[in-house]
Amino acid sequence: MKQILLTSLFVLTTLTSIQAQSFVKSVIDASTSIEPYTIASGHLNGDAFLDIAIGTDTGSDVTWYKNNGDGTFMDMGALSAIAPNDLSYVEGITIADLNADGNNDIIATSYVNSNVVWFENNGDETFEPAVEISGAIPGAGMVMAVNIDNDVNNYLDLVVSSYDGNKVVYFLGNGDGTFGILRDITPVVAGSQPGAFDIADYDSDGDLDVVVAFTGNGNVSVFDNKLIPDGIDGSGNVPFTAYDNNVSTGNGFLWTVSFADINDDSSLDIIKSDNSPTAVPNIAWYAKDSAGTATTFTETTVTTSISRTAMASVADFNNDTFNDLLVTNGRATDADFIWFTSDAVGGLASEIIIDDTNSAAFDIEIQDFDNDGDLDIAAVSYLQDDLALYLNDHITLSTEENTLNEITIYPNPTKNKLNFKGNFTNDLNISIYNVLGKRVMNNTIQLGQNLDVSKLNSGIYIIKFKDYNTTYKFIKQ
Repeated sequence: MKQILLTSLFVLTTLTSIQAQSFVKSVIDASTSIEPYTIASGHLNGDAFLDIAIGTDTGSDVTWYKNNGDGTFMDMGALSAIAPNDLSYVEGITIADLNADGNNDIIATSYVNSNVVWFENNGDETFEPAVEISGAIPGAGMVMAVNIDNDVNNYLDLVVSSYDGNKVVYFLGNGDGTFGILRDITPVVAGSQPGAFDIADYDSDGDLDVVVAFTGNGNVSVFDNKLIPDGIDGSGNVPFTAYDNNVSTGNGFLWTVSFADINDDSSLDIIKSDNSPTAVPNIAWYAKDSAGTATTFTETTVTTSISRTAMASVADFNNDTFNDLLVTNGRATDADFIWFTSDAVGGLASEIIIDDTNSAAFDIEIQDFDNDGDLDIAAVSYLQDDLALYLNDHITLSTEENTLNEITIYPNPTKNKLNFKGNFTNDLNISIYNVLGKRVMNNTIQLGQNLDVSKLNSGIYIIKFKDYNTTYKFIKQ
């Protein structure tokens, strides 16, 4: 997800009072259910702040955490999953509104019980006990909720990896929390053991394609959704066909794979992380050489200090409109979180260590959890049994003032008034914009006057002065 401020209006000048960017860690839960493996985020209680849900292996629990809106979360407890709808080793979780009632539900898979269940959201911060959607997914792992068949009602379907079944499967949704029969996206290949996958319109034809990391045979492969132009086949299946060439081969133990525009050329690439690399790099990304399923792929490797990587995620952390790369550690040794900033021509700078206190972050969520305009990181630690939040302070401003050559504004953040000083003698014509680029205030003040911003909603704003090549960000508390 990109966070781009006023791209069509004006370019922000650098603020000398913005701190050097870092991520500030806080522990949401220092003692989660045993071995937290997977994490998801979404709006679970109807407010403006993203909540978190996690699934655990040995603990076999699904727990959700309410975002309090101030950088803290409340543990809302484990959800009820009673036999025959119980869970054992929760290795997939996602958040989506399965029954179209306006409340996001929680969907979870369990590896040992080979099932996928959903917890219906009652809309009052409670959830119904687990209801099984299917118990026929051997080694059920990752799960995603998408409209794989382009349903005109946007009913969500479920896609699940079946590690022990050696395939990726899907269920077409009916829009009421029920689903059709189990159907296959990938053919069954003995020993292939699909783990991670991602879904996006890779070929820009209007339907959703799938990229899969096969841990057993070490291949990364793309499967083209042929819904457009072929349509549903005579058996009611969404047709998928494998690309002629694998994206990558020879991997030791693929941990994650995703579609992402890592080189900022407006075309989706594919990035993979190998947790047990041998002759191939652990982190690499692949650009397609031509259009169509016959394409070959060009590999670009990323050198890291982490020998056994887990997550590799692409996002714009410093709000410069270019995608950066975040990598986590899949073991106890080496740094635990590193990131690479991107430049304007698709390259990556050298790695920067974010944190070395969160061992084995097998899954992460990258979202703006504090609604301040930049992307934060929530992560589980499999070895430490905890859930942590890393708040991005990229847009954290000085509590005193912002200063450029011409004008100073203070205090920042502010609740009511903004004051101005500097080398100006005429009235100041001021325009204020929200982060979406909409002008929310226009005013003229005289020398010595302040500006009343008390009626603005809490959040980040950009202030621009007519006749001055000067713009600022400020926070309204």
